[in-house]
Amino acid sequence: MKRAIIRHSVQDVIHILENEPVKGDLVPGITVVQVMNRVSIAHLSIERAFKFLITEAGGPLVETHDLRHRCQELIRHDPMLARYLERVFEAAVRHYRYNSNAANMTHLKTLEKYLEVAGSDKAFQDIRYWELTQSLDEIVLRRINLSIHIELLYGLSQILLAPDRPRETVANRVERAVKKAMWPTEQSIHSYIKWRRGFSTWSDALADAVQQDFNVGDDCMANLTRKAYRTLLEAADSGVRYFASTLDVLPRQPRDVIPCVEWLGPEEEVRGAVSTPAGTGLGIIERGPDKLWYITPLTGGLVAISAKARSQTDARCYLAILLSKPAQVTVDGEGRSLRIVGEEHSFYEENYDEIDRRFEGTGDHNVWTHKVVFWNRDHGIEVNAKVRVEVRCRNIEGRVNIVEGTVTEVAEHAVYLSGSEWLDIEGKDGD
Repeated sequence: MKRAIIRHSVQDVIHILENEPVKGDLVPGITVVQVMNRVSIAHLSIERAFKFLITEAGGPLVETHDLRHRCQELIRHDPMLARYLERVFEAAVRHYRYNSNAANMTHLKTLEKYLEVAGSDKAFQDIRYWELTQSLDEIVLRRINLSIHIELLYGLSQILLAPDRPRETVANRVERAVKKAMWPTEQSIHSYIKWRRGFSTWSDALADAVQQDFNVGDDCMANLTRKAYRTLLEAADSGVRYFASTLDVLPRQPRDVIPCVEWLGPEEEVRGAVSTPAGTGLGIIERGPDKLWYITPLTGGLVAISAKARSQTDARCYLAILLSKPAQVTVDGEGRSLRIVGEEHSFYEENYDEIDRRFEGTGDHNVWTHKVVFWNRDHGIEVNAKVRVEVRCRNIEGRVNIVEGTVTEVAEHAVYLSGSEWLDIEGKDGD
């Protein structure tokens, strides 16, 4: 009965954490409050499970909150269980792609080191009273990892379930969840099964399907894999959810142009503002603890993270591709290839800002003032020049977006044209 109660206690906390995940807030302190609330109940649940297993193995019951000392007691009294929890910890570090050699991450080298830093009695008290101190600079914030705590709870739940049961790590749970999500409802779909057999695991198969944008065969196969992906993204299991969230990491991006980056904050190459050489902001990139780069483009204001990349160069190049386009520019009859910057919502808005939608008194209601922002300052365009800008449409094959007119103002990399804008067939001469 005692084992059943402790097991229920652990599983109850897992259920709470699964159903109420941390939701990032623009105010960092609000996000931290959520983390602290969840880590505190996770710490207590891990502590209770440790103490039960130690006393069950003949060890003492000690009324302190220090998880490292409890782990050492478990090593002394039941080394086999302790080795399994170390395996759970190592699998979690691999799964969440944590770099244990990075600054503030070296405590992830072993379970004992992690608990010494993030599971000590002092750390627990700091967690409990953080709302009263509210310091975002405290080292404990950079050392505590809710995902690791959750994985330890999963491991302890496995131990408490049955002494002789095969015990899982996060890798086993993810593979089982992916298999369940991807298994077709009709066993006779031979093409689907044949495709799946081309991969060593279900996880590898789904990862390939996502990277191929689900172009893996007929519509049935595409729908099955797409549905599996959506199911896993919404899974209660945080390990499964994280696995699914990493499948859409960007492939290597073309290096045609690499924007500039200015690093923000005290740590080098962690969070940076990306811009063109002329200074037009493109977005923010930030390296997560899993070594992936999270990308927030500046498209008309602050937006959610839109993509993830494996390297900061890929993250920067993604923003260049998203928010700029090569253009064919004719200046007083002389052609040149330049690059212009703009947003993506529609092709007109993507590349030009109408800055003064007023009728110019010419009798032609298609004559407006347009703003064309160039990638570099050295575009060589001057006031009164006759300019034509042609950009291939992103979503309309065979079409180009054209703006043509007289330059009324040049402000470094921004050129203002008084003229007209229209769509045309690519390669067509004249209007």
